[in-house]
Amino acid sequence: MEPSSLIRCFIRHARYVGAVATVAAVASCIPLTAAADTAPNPHVSGVVVEQGWSRPTPPGAAVGVGYMVIHNHTDAAVRLTGATTDVATQVSIHETRADNGMMRMKPLPDGLNIESGQSLEFKPLSYHLMLEGLKQPLKVGQKIPVTLTFERIPAQQAVLDVRSLDDAGEDDVGMDHSTMNHSSMNHSDMDHSDMDH
Repeated sequence: MEPSSLIRCFIRHARYVGAVATVAAVASCIPLTAAADTAPNPHVSGVVVEQGWSRPTPPGAAVGVGYMVIHNHTDAAVRLTGATTDVATQVSIHETRADNGMMRMKPLPDGLNIESGQSLEFKPLSYHLMLEGLKQPLKVGQKIPVTLTFERIPAQQAVLDVRSLDDAGEDDVGMDHSTMNHSSMNHSDMDHSDMDH
């Protein structure tokens, strides 16, 4: 083969190899890009419910309480709209707050909003669930399954551990609905200031 023909053949071969290498390089990047786009974001992992607890109730008590912490790890606000449990006929969301020196409790029929990246704590003298129409007394050591319903996201499961009254923390003082008969009470304008755990 003449030198000029050999040179032309080499150039054609080099162009072919270069093109193949370029295509291969581009193709190798495609799965990496797709994988990066579909990889889960550790900062957007949903709503987490933890530290659920309740109090034992005496025989005949119609109402129990539920406390917990709800963390919103989604990328938008979520609204807690309600809850259900097999141990009660109805569950409602309530808030206890100071009003002119008196502790008052009111229902929150519209639920509670939890901003993205924020947490909401249900605790004594604050937000709480009321387990109304108890089917049987709540006992120490019992685990109460609760389903929490939200706008925009699926329902979430929680468990309330029934704790002894002797396990009261420093914030667990004031009113305890588990020892009260709520069957005929209007919670919207009640004064609970002298009700004790």
